[in-house]
Amino acid sequence: MQRETELPQPGRVVHVAGRVTDEVFSFLGPATHALARAGRDQAVVMIDELRFRHHVASLHGSAELKLVPRWRNPLLQWRAMRKACREALESGPLHAVHLHGVLPGLVGAQAMREARVSAPLFFSPHGSRAMGVLRGFGAAVPMLIRLLLRSASSAVIVNVRQESGAFAGWSSAQLVESPVSKLFFDAPRNEARHPLIVTGGRSQSPRNAELIAQLAVLLGGEDLRIGFNWIGTVDPVSRVRLNAAGVGVFDAVTDAECVSRLSTGWIYLAPGATRGFPLFLAEAMAAGVPCVAHDCLQHRELIRDGETGFLCKTEREMIERIAALIDNPGLRATVGRAAREQASQRFGETKFRNLLLAAYEVDL
Repeated sequence: MQRETELPQPGRVVHVAGRVTDEVFSFLGPATHALARAGRDQAVVMIDELRFRHHVASLHGSAELKLVPRWRNPLLQWRAMRKACREALESGPLHAVHLHGVLPGLVGAQAMREARVSAPLFFSPHGSRAMGVLRGFGAAVPMLIRLLLRSASSAVIVNVRQESGAFAGWSSAQLVESPVSKLFFDAPRNEARHPLIVTGGRSQSPRNAELIAQLAVLLGGEDLRIGFNWIGTVDPVSRVRLNAAGVGVFDAVTDAECVSRLSTGWIYLAPGATRGFPLFLAEAMAAGVPCVAHDCLQHRELIRDGETGFLCKTEREMIERIAALIDNPGLRATVGRAAREQASQRFGETKFRNLLLAAYEVDL
């Protein structure tokens, strides 16, 4: 859908995103809203995959959306992506092109060469699986990506701090952490009557579901009266596993639904790592829910252990931290307040908007 009003400045931003996973959407969705509020036209090229389709509704309505049908054959898939990219690139003057992920980046860069268009080029890894494939090249990975993009002037925008250093050699490497909706910061705490551990996410994570099911079996006895809720989407096999372990599954997708479910939790549990920005953990912190998380790079960047949450290397450590929080309401309140304060300083929508528009060189 195109804007009817005339833009104050020429050129639009084209996003090439491939599959819009949680990690990609945590940045892309708010980016479309920030650009729209700045009066900037934009287009989003993405693969239309059913399990990620709920993200489409959260993109700004003014963005032109090019949904590429899903193909089983990878070559046909990326050929269709390249065609859609060319159509978006050739539809009018460009302000910038933002490539989200390694494979979408390569396709988008190739489409730019075929269309013979030039514009400032931004790249964001978002924990792309291809980064793991390229990891065998060690410190040369960022240079290899730049070589594959065939652009010496590419700038990188990362939304997780640990990725910043790897791209220090690029012409520009900026940290713009994904934001959290104001709804989470404004949500009052409304703890359930009995101990309730909440977890989940907007993307399907079979491994995390398996870990939660195991903990629910260990801690869900009648004597302890500890409840478990999974908030968000889940695959059919994981749903059966969670239900068998006594975990309530709530298909919350919108921010309002997630806020409503999170606010009743005594503890938020992040049992496994994410590839990119851990959006649901940041949202739980913003909602003031004390968090217990697996000790990994992504979670370590968000949580100050023992102050704004707890990081655990083993299942036993997780159980110990959960027990301490359940037994001590004062500790829950203190950690929850500290988490919300830290989240407000780092993940506010205004801060994200200002940093992003400055990176794109779009007037505020």
